[in-house]
Amino acid sequence: MSSKAAALALSAGLALPTYTAIEQIPVVGQPIVQAYNQLPPQVQRAIHLPLPLTSPERQEAERRVDTQAALDRLVADVVARHGGRAAVSVGGVTAGDNRPEPAFSTMKVPLAIAALRQSQAFYPDAEAAVTRSDNAAAYRMFAQVPSQAYGSVIAEAGSRTTNSAAYQMSTMWTTSDQAAFAAGLRCVRGHEPVLEMMGRIVDYQRWGLGRVPGARFKGGWNYYQNGHLARQFGLIPGPNGDVAVAITAYSPNGHEGSYAMLSELANGLAGMRADLSPSRC
Repeated sequence: MSSKAAALALSAGLALPTYTAIEQIPVVGQPIVQAYNQLPPQVQRAIHLPLPLTSPERQEAERRVDTQAALDRLVADVVARHGGRAAVSVGGVTAGDNRPEPAFSTMKVPLAIAALRQSQAFYPDAEAAVTRSDNAAAYRMFAQVPSQAYGSVIAEAGSRTTNSAAYQMSTMWTTSDQAAFAAGLRCVRGHEPVLEMMGRIVDYQRWGLGRVPGARFKGGWNYYQNGHLARQFGLIPGPNGDVAVAITAYSPNGHEGSYAMLSELANGLAGMRADLSPSRC
């Protein structure tokens, strides 16, 4: 048990379980128990019991502490270089400024899923809206697909928006809630064609998560609050399965600043993939 995990457990009011006999410890196999029982009594006494057990719950708590620290450093480094603000969320851990921000073109993913549920005739517009972020295609779908339909897609993924999805691309969405949407995307009925489109984003929109080989993602961006806001969410390949992530960056220096910030955040996440939990779906 590391000191970090112990401190986290104590702060949460958790008692650490102890074991007074080696047979009580679930992670010790029978051959080890037999070997222990064959030791001379004085040797057995030298093996100090009680022994603390590192449970799966405690291992997860320690992982979250380590992930939080790594994400905090990543965001702080990026903001220190560029100014503005940034947020990153993965595996239920969020760092940075998690305020609600406009969804912009990231809303085209739940919209495309809802549109294709309604009619496969929307496929050309859905493809254009997702792969090259075509606004005209998105507005044709917005005009014909009820807001409750794409709002339901978001809810089915286990996410939520700050205001109603009826605000379309002006819908406010926190980075953490958008990461939750990415994590639950595969649980959504009819997600398959849209997830495939997210793997075919055009080359000139492949900053940020687009720099990670095999990423399936969608971005949104626009001038905002006298600067430029850019955000992305999606799935990046990891050694234990796809990792669901969301990143957001606001730069007072225009789109070059916000895109550079997203790329640095994505590079940092890519380097952490071995330690990040896979998406839940």
